[in-house]
Amino acid sequence: EHTIPPKKGKAHIWNIIRTILNFKPEGKGTNLSLPLEYFLNIQKRKATAFLISDFQDDNYEAKLKLAKQKHDLIAISITDQREETLPDVGLIQLEDAECGETLLVDTSDDEMTRQYTRQFQEKREKRKTYFHSIGIDTLEIHTNRSLTEPIIRYFKMREKKH
Repeated sequence: EHTIPPKKGKAHIWNIIRTILNFKPEGKGTNLSLPLEYFLNIQKRKATAFLISDFQDDNYEAKLKLAKQKHDLIAISITDQREETLPDVGLIQLEDAECGETLLVDTSDDEMTRQYTRQFQEKREKRKTYFHSIGIDTLEIHTNRSLTEPIIRYFKMREKKH
C-alpha cells in the first residue's frame, strides 16, 4: 500500500523508520503481488529490499520468488498479539479486516480457541518454511514487543554471514 523509493544515507534510514511508525493503512485487504510487481518493474539493478507485511495474503508466492531471484529480499512479518490467540470473552462477532467478512465466535469454547491458535501457528510456520526454501530472510516483529531488538539481532546475524 506504500512504497518508499530507494536512497542512500542515514537521513533516509530515519525517514524510512519515521514513515513506518506513522503509516496508517487506508485500504482493506492485502495484495502483495502488486507491490512486488511494481518493485520488479522499477528496480532493474540488484538491490536489497524489505517487504513489510502481516502476510495475510495467499497469492503472492510467484512474484515473491521472482523478486528473490533478482534481488536481496528480506521479509518483515508484523504480528499483532490479538491475532495469535482469542481471549475468553464469550460470544463475539469478529470482522476479518482483510475482506470484511463477519463471523460469530464462542471464545469460551476451548477446542475452538485451540483450533484457532493452531491454525494461526501452522500458517505462520508454512510461510516461514516457504521463505526459507527460496532463500528469504525473515524477521518477526510483534506489535506488543520491542521493535528494535529483533532488527538489531537480524543485522548482527547478517553481518556475521557476509
